[in-house]
Amino acid sequence: MASHKCTGYNSARRLDLKPYPFSLSVVIMAFNEEATIEQQVVNTLAFLSEWVKEGEVIAVDDGSTDRTGKILDALAKQDPRLKVVHHPRNLGMGVAIKSGYRTATMDFVTQLPGDAQVSPDTLIKFLPLVQTHDLVLSTYERRDDGLLRFFVTRAYWACAYAILHNPCKFTGTMVFRRSVLDRIAIKSDTFMVNVEVPLKLMKLGVKPAFVTIQAKERAFGRSRVLSLRTISKVLREMLMIREELRRL
Repeated sequence: MASHKCTGYNSARRLDLKPYPFSLSVVIMAFNEEATIEQQVVNTLAFLSEWVKEGEVIAVDDGSTDRTGKILDALAKQDPRLKVVHHPRNLGMGVAIKSGYRTATMDFVTQLPGDAQVSPDTLIKFLPLVQTHDLVLSTYERRDDGLLRFFVTRAYWACAYAILHNPCKFTGTMVFRRSVLDRIAIKSDTFMVNVEVPLKLMKLGVKPAFVTIQAKERAFGRSRVLSLRTISKVLREMLMIREELRRL
């Protein structure tokens, strides 16, 4: 098996401990993340080697126009645990997540962003809990993304509570048993997929555990979530999820 130089992953584990006895798929979404994607993938592969029985990374290149796709293809040639999914054009975060989830084959599935704001060692908090829970959700301790993001986030929580009767403060970094996905249909195309999945699973009786995590400051580029078009689509998807939950 090929090995890579780890460029930022910090192990917090004692060397005398055995890996957890389950396998884990990590979906990494990337759109024009050439500055960070290699570090995120390499560090995630190193994390999987140490912490779980078996692991894979599914990197979804969501129609990148920079070198993101080429970087991922080169890494995949070096390590068979990396699977790369290419979208012919940018289809959005939700579609990228769904592509990754469909490709995942391990016992449990999670996701990380290609911008490395959430690092793989964050998953250390989740692993003990998945031994007794089919779903582990997370909330942020805090995020320093500026005043605009602060107000947008709180407006989102208010809308989610009004429409879905839940502020939906959990983040996209969750771990769930792969088999539970067969119980639901995922219809969201935006980041609301990260709301739809846990809400539907909880509606079906899956009881989650919770952890708190910390996101790093974005080192390169900017968030692509804050646009009027995205906000409008998110509101429409909230209404769609509400109707879906009523049918379950």
